[in-house]
Amino acid sequence: MSCSPRKAKMLLKKGKAIVLKRSPFTIQLTTATGEAKQDITLGVDYGYSHVGLSAVSRKQELFSAEVNLRGDIVKLNSERRQYRRSRRSRKTWYRKPRFLNRKKDKGWLAPSIQHKLDSSLKLTGKVKEILPIAKINVEVAAFDIQKIKNPEIEGEGYQNGVQKNFWNTREYVIFRDNHICQGCKGESKDPVLEVHHLESRQTGGDRPDNLITLCNTCHKKVSQGKLELTIKS
Repeated sequence: MSCSPRKAKMLLKKGKAIVLKRSPFTIQLTTATGEAKQDITLGVDYGYSHVGLSAVSRKQELFSAEVNLRGDIVKLNSERRQYRRSRRSRKTWYRKPRFLNRKKDKGWLAPSIQHKLDSSLKLTGKVKEILPIAKINVEVAAFDIQKIKNPEIEGEGYQNGVQKNFWNTREYVIFRDNHICQGCKGESKDPVLEVHHLESRQTGGDRPDNLITLCNTCHKKVSQGKLELTIKS
């Protein structure tokens, strides 16, 4: 169990305890003290980029920590994929494509989500190593995004979204924009239409609100920095 810094210093000075860990600073008694233990509850709050932990007894808080999770996994995996594709196209262009012959194991999670899960379990395990945790309370925040957008939605309304009956998001975005370039409004007469991300895919995602229809001509100008769009995500 936890004790005051003064008591820990005295136990170490008298040789009744040894330093077990320095972060967090943990000591271990060198003599048996019986099996008496206090009931300690560990509270865990899982966030998108942070994990908060707090271990409390009936009288006081014994341990608290806030851990920052990695947020660069998606970016690093994207760079890794680009390097691999570039290397494969330059050095082994004669090989058949291999991007559709991968099988995901049961229970597979995206690397970024798997990292958050593994980190949370590891942190909980580290706390259990130094404190006799009897109970763990996990705060789970579930948000109904469709309910936030439409408070009156219920039942089959969840299945009748704006993209219903469309093959994919690209088809919906082009239909939403009436098959017209939103940059030049069709003045370029370019028949090829592209779907452009208003905000980078990494931060804005592939949601329809972040996509816009552009002709191939305008899309090249935007990509080269020669045309600036006034429409925001």
